[in-house]
Amino acid sequence: MRNVVFCDIDGTIIDGTRGMYDVSFKTRYAVNELKKQGDSVIIASGRNKGLLIENVRSLEPSGLILCNGAYAEYEGKTVSSKAFDPKAVQMIRDISLKYEGFYILESIDDIHIDSLENEAFRYFMTSWGLNLKDCIKRGQLTGDFHIAMIGFLNEEAGRKAVEELGSYADIYRHNAGISYDVNVKGVTKSTGVKEIIRYLDVPFENTYGFGDGINDLEMLKSVCHPVIMANSNEELKKHGFAQTGDVLHDGLYDYLVANKLIKAL
Repeated sequence: MRNVVFCDIDGTIIDGTRGMYDVSFKTRYAVNELKKQGDSVIIASGRNKGLLIENVRSLEPSGLILCNGAYAEYEGKTVSSKAFDPKAVQMIRDISLKYEGFYILESIDDIHIDSLENEAFRYFMTSWGLNLKDCIKRGQLTGDFHIAMIGFLNEEAGRKAVEELGSYADIYRHNAGISYDVNVKGVTKSTGVKEIIRYLDVPFENTYGFGDGINDLEMLKSVCHPVIMANSNEELKKHGFAQTGDVLHDGLYDYLVANKLIKAL
């Protein structure tokens, strides 16, 4: 084992909020070069498997950390899995609808929503370029849910909902729009990162992390070489991490080449 590279999706290798739905040629090259030389590339995302678009799946990463750290696998083997308790699930649903927002509850493969016609929901899905056709489930809130998303059409509704939900879950605002990741209490991407590092028994100095959102903060603190994108959340930039270029301009590739982790094209 050489290096382990943990890489966020949205804002780091694609950016649907700015029209970049495909992984760039240079980023795809960078991931392939890392794997060819024996490094492990771990996708670390708030998404579940059902929301991983084909362009990301086709990178064939060595492992996955999904649902903001609540689920982790390596080469297809589950390394860790954590879920909301039933009370938290019910409150996520009730509070989001109380303020005329939407909720998305995610198991590792599927998602549960209240209505496809919710205006806030339709705006969110369009702006993120997500395809729900194959993963929507309707009906009772049963089974294990590892993460949720909520969103609203106005700031005041979002603020009130977050205040009420704070006792049941940890909440992180997205970089764009009035929407949020809702995590299992005490679980962050760092949870999955630490489980993967422990599972692989990799030296700490061989760990790298790339992210752009505030939900990446704990992940970045858990690796030896944390790197943020130029398009990162302003709060994240206050932590003094190394910085690379914007996702729209192949920031991941540029860092890897500049630090001699891969050869240039």
